[in-house]
Amino acid sequence: MFIIYLFLFSNLAFSQLYESYSILDSIVNKLSPPTSKSIITQVNTSPFKKDRLFKYEYFVDNIEGVKLIKYIFPQKVKNNSFLIKNNGKDIWGYFNKSQTTRKLGSHVMKQGIQNSDFTFEDLGKNNNWLTNYKIDLKKEKNDFIIHLHIIDKKKSDYDKIIIYANVETLYPSKIIYIKDNINEKTLFLDDILQKNNFLYAQTMIMKNILTKTETKMIIDEIEFDVFFDNDIFNENRLQK
Repeated sequence: MFIIYLFLFSNLAFSQLYESYSILDSIVNKLSPPTSKSIITQVNTSPFKKDRLFKYEYFVDNIEGVKLIKYIFPQKVKNNSFLIKNNGKDIWGYFNKSQTTRKLGSHVMKQGIQNSDFTFEDLGKNNNWLTNYKIDLKKEKNDFIIHLHIIDKKKSDYDKIIIYANVETLYPSKIIYIKDNINEKTLFLDDILQKNNFLYAQTMIMKNILTKTETKMIIDEIEFDVFFDNDIFNENRLQK
């Protein structure tokens, strides 16, 4: 009888783990559609400085794990580009003023894009959520609440990540990043829209709790299922 109970408990635990993994996998994929092209307005807000506004073209191929940011405003950074490969592990920068391209150090992935609260690492596909964290799934009213607990602290800056995702759509509304039991920053995903069967947040606000700053990303235009020319993600062609 004990063996039967143990078998049933093991099956239940496996079923719950599989459900948690499956839900998290769906969330990761909804946040990272296969390919897209967009124009994004970025607003950096600080209690100590004037707001800074940028606008850039954003080309994404999550199948190949590559992204390209090309600034179109303001004039000071126009045509500056950042090419992000291997889900943020390799970053090249093109600087229009000097017309030079160089590979940036690995430490750059932890830095904010144009001093924003979004880091280059934040732009990754978040596959590490599935491999580097233990998953604890709960349900509260209309949301799944997923607590991710780091397995190896060397593999992420954050010990814990909490994701709030709609039960029906599995699209997140809030992501909390915690380090040493301190909520360092929180991402709010607002104005959820649908285009060509893809959901996306038209407005994303990253609030840095420690610095009291925040960055707003507003998607002005977006296309999905885009076919890209092979050269667009070539570090040797960034000046074009």
